[in-house]
Amino acid sequence: MSALSLCLNKRASFISILSIALFLNSMAYAKPDLQPLGANIADQGSKYYQFQIHHFQSADQQRHYKVWLGIPKHINKNKALPAIFMLDGNSVMARLDESLLKKQAEQDSPVLVVIGYESNLPFESASRSVDYTPTDESGLISADPRNPERMAGGSQQYRALMFKEIMPWVNTQVKLDPQRTALWGHSYGGLFVLDTLLHSDQFSHYFSASPSLTWADRRILNAVEKVKAEQVNAKKLWVMEGDFVPKAEQPISPNADRDMIKNNRQLVLDLASKGVDAKLMLYPHLSHGAVFQASLMDVLNNRLF
Repeated sequence: MSALSLCLNKRASFISILSIALFLNSMAYAKPDLQPLGANIADQGSKYYQFQIHHFQSADQQRHYKVWLGIPKHINKNKALPAIFMLDGNSVMARLDESLLKKQAEQDSPVLVVIGYESNLPFESASRSVDYTPTDESGLISADPRNPERMAGGSQQYRALMFKEIMPWVNTQVKLDPQRTALWGHSYGGLFVLDTLLHSDQFSHYFSASPSLTWADRRILNAVEKVKAEQVNAKKLWVMEGDFVPKAEQPISPNADRDMIKNNRQLVLDLASKGVDAKLMLYPHLSHGAVFQASLMDVLNNRLF
């Protein structure tokens, strides 16, 4: 090999290593894409699923919801079907396509309940800050400790809307199998999943993706410590987290933390000690934000329930 070729090869290797380093650095704290969304599979139509849309609003009429209900077209209408309730529905709908729905239909055709907002944005940050986060002892909605410009602590009210309005509507359209009815959420949505596990028996399986465990002075972790075993015994939980931890000098999402794996392990151990069938799934090299897609696809494609 000539000296020139060796030099070029070394330079190429250096550029490759530099590119990887820059990519990983960008993963440390990549803000969510808030570009307006276009048409989704419900608008385009599917060979495999029939979508219905229904609109709801919060009790205080401050937040407006759009729920997409995807029902498999080729089913026995007398058979109870598995179902997946998914938060951040606008972003979820943007990730569903015909090839994914075809795969669902080839398996056991779960009902898709996708709960979003009346918006063309993938994430409604101010609304989800209220709806997905657990309340303090007062039970009232108050300023978000992490971002005082937003309100937080409305999970009780949001759960009431889900159980008293959204679920009854779904049940008028299709028959669900209560033994295979799952709830999935990411980040603040992951907090809502955990909070719902502590306070409800409406779901058979809970999928908490990259939950913001240190939010509000570890409010959800403190609640897990206090919950009685009889409230959670035999429930099924998957905690899903990326193992990419930025270096000390790198920025990190405010919804993540550098001890996230340690905190998730402790969460799983604490709940398992109280009888929860709790598992931790780690995604190699994935950041907080990247776990959204990975965990959602795992729940849909690999049928973890």
